[in-house]
Amino acid sequence: MTSAPMLIDPMRILGLSGQPKPVDIVDWAEANYYIKETGQPIKLMPHQKAVLRYIFKRDAGGDFPFQTVIWSQPKKSGKTTLSGIPGRWAAETWGRFQNIFCIGNDLNQAKERAFEFIKVSIELNPAYDRHKETLPDQWKLAAESMECLSTGSRIKAIAADYAGEAGSNPAISIYTELWGFVHKDALRFWAEMAPSPVVKNSMRFIETYAGYEGESELLYGLYETAVINGRQLTAGELSEKTGCELGVFAEATKPDDPVPCYINEAAGMFAYWDEGEIARRMPWQQGESGRKYYASEEATQTPNQFTRLHKNQWVSAESAFVPIEWFDACLSPLPLHPGERTPLVMALDAAVSGDCFGAVVVSRDPLNPQDGVAVRSARKWTPPPGGKIDYDNPRKFVMDFCKQFNVVEICYDPYQLHDFCSKLQKEGVAWCNPFDQGEKRLKSDKGLYDLIRDRKFRHDGNPDLREHFQNANAKQSSQEDTRLRIVKKSENKKIDLCVCCAMSSFECLRLML
Repeated sequence: MTSAPMLIDPMRILGLSGQPKPVDIVDWAEANYYIKETGQPIKLMPHQKAVLRYIFKRDAGGDFPFQTVIWSQPKKSGKTTLSGIPGRWAAETWGRFQNIFCIGNDLNQAKERAFEFIKVSIELNPAYDRHKETLPDQWKLAAESMECLSTGSRIKAIAADYAGEAGSNPAISIYTELWGFVHKDALRFWAEMAPSPVVKNSMRFIETYAGYEGESELLYGLYETAVINGRQLTAGELSEKTGCELGVFAEATKPDDPVPCYINEAAGMFAYWDEGEIARRMPWQQGESGRKYYASEEATQTPNQFTRLHKNQWVSAESAFVPIEWFDACLSPLPLHPGERTPLVMALDAAVSGDCFGAVVVSRDPLNPQDGVAVRSARKWTPPPGGKIDYDNPRKFVMDFCKQFNVVEICYDPYQLHDFCSKLQKEGVAWCNPFDQGEKRLKSDKGLYDLIRDRKFRHDGNPDLREHFQNANAKQSSQEDTRLRIVKKSENKKIDLCVCCAMSSFECLRLML
């Protein structure tokens, strides 16, 4: 039987002093915080109840012990769903006219995380009026804000580069994926939105994965303060303060066993930092279904992606683009020259000095024409010591190849090759198409990774091509987990042919040749 919603009466919440009376966050959530998976109020796991109650356990003076809270778990652990609970709970029970902010790297992210789950929890209430977008006497909803009618408190979604709310004295700021807060505007915003000294119990609540070493410096500084330099709690301490039983964390069944919770009293910080395979605590992360899910994820993601997302562990922003064993496994020579009518895509990548000039020609794989690619030619030209590349040699190669074979497109990096390729097109050598080095490169580089991983990329063992793949690292996109960019392992390493493979393969598959 589903219990009736815990309707919030502001006269019951506020005492004569105007200060809020304590309302247990877990009891409130399990009566009011509806979730879309079931259409019913959330039923929290024992470890979630214990951690929430530890964070929001008031002292004798009515104060919370922490100003900064980090909630970090592997993907699919329910942390985003849960992150909305403190925001709505604060709006309804912390007192009058509170400001609550849901903050993301951009506005879309801010609206799609904690803010969206709060909104859904209100809309799923049986009393919600969809035509008026209100929960009568309780909530009024809008696209980027919500107003709690019983307290006058507001919840707003804002981007980390938005300066309009600086100095607005937030009661609680809920940050999502703080690992991505690396730009100057985001860091300035973080500083300006510090907990307010004029608002009782003002705090930051951060839900995030682990980040990238050397890049996610804001998050790593907090991690260092709370986890590395903080004190790890024991199961006994957690039980004593919250009333939970021993064993809410499966590995901590004795009072002295550590739990994945850390505090730094001097800094006013708490971190629930759960990592490794043991951190997969939700029912859907376990058993046969969990095993199949993680096997699939590990097979389709880079090792760094899998480690960061599914083990919640810090990783380097760069790692080898592909294991060279994967590249070698794609060795399967085709005839040296394609047929005269075989559609081909050529890619060019070059610099005036330092780097080499690379050219790669690909076709659909005759043995896997649906989604396979085969390298038909790979050439490089290097500058003399202290000199510049003579473009006449690659120009002659391109012109001769295009005369002999059916090159339907030459794609190229326009930074250094715009004039070179514009002249080729004017002379009728081939259609030349500048290849965007931003979003499109991120997609093409990940696409090449997938082709090699799935052995849908064939080559003949060209030693220069192999060397350029060995020289290539993959740098994870800072904004989207599934994308990556091919970069050099070191400044003097050449990767032009690897980049050419990414661009030409992407175009070959896009053109449906």
